[in-house]
Amino acid sequence: MRWILVIVVMSFLIPISSLTYGASEPNVKKSKNNICHDKSSRSYKRTKNYIPYNTIEDCLASGGRLPKN
Repeated sequence: MRWILVIVVMSFLIPISSLTYGASEPNVKKSKNNICHDKSSRSYKRTKNYIPYNTIEDCLASGGRLPKN
């Protein structure tokens, strides 16, 4: 009976874990300070709290700005 419970629980956990670990980074991240960082930006990898965008133009149109450097 326990192995049935384990199988049921695992069937729910595997799809959730594949979504979180398999997710790729967005092309552009808009930080909480409204700075748009594309993958060439020095701060791209450090930006953890962000809104994702497909293009830098979309990010800028949403009220974001380019980094100063």
